[in-house]
Amino acid sequence: MKLVALSMVKNEEYWIWYSLTSVYPHVDELWVFDNHSDDRTVELIKSMDHIADKLVLVEGFGGPSEQQNREAMLQAARQRGGTHILYLDGDEVHVDENLAFCRSLVELHEHNPPQSDPPHNHMRPMDPTPTDGLLVKHIGMRPVHPGYSGPGTCRPQDLSGSDHEHGCYNYAIRLSSLANLRGNGGEWGQHGFIETADVYIQSSPHTLWLPKLYYFHFSLHPRSPARPVHEDPTKYGNCARDDGSVPVRPWVRTPDVLLRPDGPGNPTLASWGLHDFESAPLETKVIRSPEGARPQPTLGTPGPPRTPIGT
Repeated sequence: MKLVALSMVKNEEYWIWYSLTSVYPHVDELWVFDNHSDDRTVELIKSMDHIADKLVLVEGFGGPSEQQNREAMLQAARQRGGTHILYLDGDEVHVDENLAFCRSLVELHEHNPPQSDPPHNHMRPMDPTPTDGLLVKHIGMRPVHPGYSGPGTCRPQDLSGSDHEHGCYNYAIRLSSLANLRGNGGEWGQHGFIETADVYIQSSPHTLWLPKLYYFHFSLHPRSPARPVHEDPTKYGNCARDDGSVPVRPWVRTPDVLLRPDGPGNPTLASWGLHDFESAPLETKVIRSPEGARPQPTLGTPGPPRTPIGT
């Protein structure tokens, strides 16, 4: 098994250090495709000496086609001998034991030679002939969207979805086999991944859904001073948005990487008292959602630039 993390990013200055650091121990290679960031994302990545032995940074990556961008990333993983990929957004932070479990599970499940795809299972009653059994190609886990009240909270919507609802935002497939994996040909808003027999990975019988496995997704928090601000809170992913805060599920714990003193910090960690974040170069607004959100102060006061990590 060779697990390659693939991360296409643009303007993820506040979380990229924590995202890449969190997955580093569990992947064999870490590929970051920077899609023309104009904040400090690339500067921070280049300063991350502690992950340099696995890191490949591709600058100025990507054109207007989402499909072509995704195929180029998959091709890069295959050219490096990858067998599996970890999908990684620049604002996602993983928990060590959860990602370690995923890797161990796939390694223990690996057959030599590989299992048939699709597997041969005759399903004949009272026939004791052994079959291929379960083929695990993808692992889906639950995203935790932390609330503004602290790392022990999440947005209320995170608790409303049933374990059996395997749709987007209630679950996310974060690890996939590269076998027959490809884009669906759609562009942004219609994009997705399909595998053997043109089956979508979220519809595949080879996807293992693990409701108690989770990662932190900071898509609703400030991500960069360079990101556009939209007053419309329904525009997902472009603005910081407080959707309210409720306690997380009992088994959810804060990723250790967020507590590391050598991290660069950001406005969210500073507001939680986890880091003495010095400044944000530009103003970052927090938009209140119409239901259950509490007012948030404007984050970021212009000040002297931070010294780059590792210098």
